Amino acid sequence: MINESKTLRDILHIGRIIGAHGLKGELKILPLTDDPKRFLSLEDCLLVSDDETERVPAHAEGARFFNDQVLLTLKGVSDRTAAEKLKGYLVSVTREHAVALPPDTWFICDLLGCEVFDRRHGHLGQLKDIQSGTVQDVYVVAQAGQKDLLFPARKTILKTVDLDLRRIEVDLPDGLFEIYREV
Repeated sequence: MINESKTLRDILHIGRIIGAHGLKGELKILPLTDDPKRFLSLEDCLLVSDDETERVPAHAEGARFFNDQVLLTLKGVSDRTAAEKLKGYLVSVTREHAVALPPDTWFICDLLGCEVFDRRHGHLGQLKDIQSGTVQDVYVVAQAGQKDLLFPARKTILKTVDLDLRRIEVDLPDGLFEIYREV
């Protein structure tokens, strides 16, 4: 089934609180963003429950890095006990506070669910996942009754992305379609 136009998410998750660090209320954050340095300039954010029913405004007062984690200080969270109560929450920002993206790049959450069409093979299915790779991302397209179709996120393959129409047009290289789908 092809999606009708859908509004974009109003918030973007940039990290998950995985615990407390030290005794002064620092939060250990697992970054969910391609640019963890964005935490260094973070000010206004939201603490969001997994089901997104709870959204609590928060103000970041500082961040630093520790191994592959971010240590974040929030106003009003001044001891370990308060920090531990926030474990599991997502750190999110509104679109207004999101980082600016370069041309021809999109937030993953905006792409998921888009219908994918190939110029020769027509409707391929719905974008279900984007696997981040060291060299390039891989798009995973699902269609009922078919194997997932995977293709690299290259400019030679990705032709157009229209978030208003929730549509991605691609030009798959010869033979790729046949690997995943019966002709």
